[in-house]
Amino acid sequence: MADLTEALTRAVDRHQAGDLDSAEQAYRVILENQPDHADALHLLGLVLYQKGDPAQATDLIRKAISLVPGLPMYHGNLGRVLMAQGEAHGAVDAYRNAVALMPDDAALHSDMAAALVTAGDSDAARSRARLALELNPNLAPAHLNLGLALQGTGGTAAKEAEACFRRAADLDPGLADAHHALGQIHQARGEGDAAMECYRLAIAARPDLIEARCNLGNILRERMDLDAAMAQYDAALAAAPSEAALHANRGVALHEMGRFDDALMAYDKALEIDPDDAECRRNRGMTRLLLGRFKDGWADYEARWQTRRFKDEGRGRDPGKPRWTADAVKDGTTVLVQAEQGLGDTIQFSRYVPHIADLGFHVTLQCPAPLMRLMASLEGVTKTVEQGDPAPDHDFHIPMLSLPAAFATEPDTVPADVPYLQPDKMETAAWSDRLADLPGTRIGISWKGSAAHPRDRVRSPGLAPLLPLINLSGVSVLSLQKDGGAADLAAHGADAVVDPTGDLMDFAATAALVANLDVVVTCDTAVGHLAGALGRPVVMLLPHVPEWRWLLEREDTPWYPTMRLIRQPAPGDWGGAVDQAAKYIRRHWL
Repeated sequence: MADLTEALTRAVDRHQAGDLDSAEQAYRVILENQPDHADALHLLGLVLYQKGDPAQATDLIRKAISLVPGLPMYHGNLGRVLMAQGEAHGAVDAYRNAVALMPDDAALHSDMAAALVTAGDSDAARSRARLALELNPNLAPAHLNLGLALQGTGGTAAKEAEACFRRAADLDPGLADAHHALGQIHQARGEGDAAMECYRLAIAARPDLIEARCNLGNILRERMDLDAAMAQYDAALAAAPSEAALHANRGVALHEMGRFDDALMAYDKALEIDPDDAECRRNRGMTRLLLGRFKDGWADYEARWQTRRFKDEGRGRDPGKPRWTADAVKDGTTVLVQAEQGLGDTIQFSRYVPHIADLGFHVTLQCPAPLMRLMASLEGVTKTVEQGDPAPDHDFHIPMLSLPAAFATEPDTVPADVPYLQPDKMETAAWSDRLADLPGTRIGISWKGSAAHPRDRVRSPGLAPLLPLINLSGVSVLSLQKDGGAADLAAHGADAVVDPTGDLMDFAATAALVANLDVVVTCDTAVGHLAGALGRPVVMLLPHVPEWRWLLEREDTPWYPTMRLIRQPAPGDWGGAVDQAAKYIRRHWL
């Protein structure tokens, strides 16, 4: 027995020194001599857990408990090993046994609170964490676990949760999960700088915290610091090569870098691991569409209906009616075509409505209020209804951006008969009279899209890069920019720009104005789609990596025959793009 005690002491010394292989061998030698040695079973279980074999560790610790059920340490370590395997409910039971044996141990109560959070029992988790803090008010993990238990309960609990995380981080600056939780709070509030600082603290404390690296990478990617984002994704993948979300987010960064084939490989890897990742499939669809691979791209793009954004907003839903297809029964049949995304998307894909009518269907078009009057001019529309209002009786429905797939659209089969939208004749004549005294070539400009668009910082140059157009000789420049356009003009002292936007109450009014212009110069906005749909000359300024609809490299687009695409010569180079636009205008209008 003395020999075994000495052997166990030597094994524990090796274990504590971090020599796991030698410790494992020593524990196994003890168990060869005494198979029911509870301490050796328990400690061998911990070694195997540390070496990445939690399943075998669980078996060994359970056997130790069966031999000596009264040691709280055994039950507590069983809880930790079960948590590592995602077995939160089993971990709760293990910790419950541990605290029954040692009710004054704050750390055990705190660990039990963590298990209860993971198991989804927030009420019990809060009670358990508060008990831990009664026993030890300065126990950092207990503050962390109380904060986690408070999250999602609404009201003042959110502030209390944040205070808990801050207290935990103050008490233990090396507690990575506390910094990570604070980072998530800042990120959700749009406080990117503070979120990044928290994530960096979390990573410094625990370099293998892949969630923090992934979140930091996502913020960096949104800020177009793509090399730094890739560094975070790659570091996380080194620790967790089978984490689908990392491959998926890496694919988005590669897409923004213009490495499209690499992006597709990353998406494929993510979907191999997690075939149900709708965000990833949708993103792969957009890369395929950008590359002109329309058939596979449209199929992937349908995954948008399973993404969180579309589920939360309830877009395109009509569970009581079947989805329309071109071979549906036609006799007196009405199809509800539903706008689903931005105003520009609605303008672009409304082109399919006449083709549905040509097949013998009646079409009810559901669209946003600013487009109601304009869409009434669309051939084939039987009725328009405002988005959000109850739809009238119909037999089939189809979301607007599903129409290209329904018509098996390829780049060379895009229906592009323009104009397919018409301005009101009386309004057009009124604008003609109003603009009669403007000299030279009339240029309409628009410089930013909706700030809610996820790529707005990429696609919108702002007013400053477009100011050289004002200095072209023989031109009159008019603003088409709603949503803060007047303030931008004032801030830049652009008094030479005529601003009629106060009289543009909807897109029908804008259409009547555009009909009186010689050319529209715009970034990727609904105004550009409007000019193209009206068959008016339009110069579209695009970022180096554009949205999928504009394809790559070409100066024309199959969607709008009267549109000229001018792309940034290099990422972020709006000045170079505007220089090209100015040369194009001089060549064709001056």
